[in-house]
Amino acid sequence: MTEDSITLYDKSYTCANIQTEADEYIRLEAANQGFALRILVNDKSALVRSTVARIKYGHEQLAKDESWKVRATVAKHCQPLILKSLINDENHFVRYIIVKRGFFLKHFTSDIDEEIAALAKYQLTIKEQLLS
Repeated sequence: MTEDSITLYDKSYTCANIQTEADEYIRLEAANQGFALRILVNDKSALVRSTVARIKYGHEQLAKDESWKVRATVAKHCQPLILKSLINDENHFVRYIIVKRGFFLKHFTSDIDEEIAALAKYQLTIKEQLLS
């Protein structure tokens, strides 16, 4: 792999033609190897966009993605500053990941999902015990 091209399964791809590659697996493998992330952050496949997020690229943009799976991947791998934009996410799994990471626990103690609220309260209790 160079900056301009990558070879996958004996075929060379450039940034321009990886974007138009029909085979999702090829685009996924390119993202997995960190190639053309600037282009693949806008890929039509949520799986490819999730891989880009896992590689820790484009979190600001992907935090607003239409796919909850992509947003959940962002929540798992992003910096705390970006998590703030996800605390009111409509998907419970995205909010669950934020709580599991231990961020914004006070906010989540009144979450509409009872499990998330209970987990946030439990983690706050543990944190308080550790600090005392």
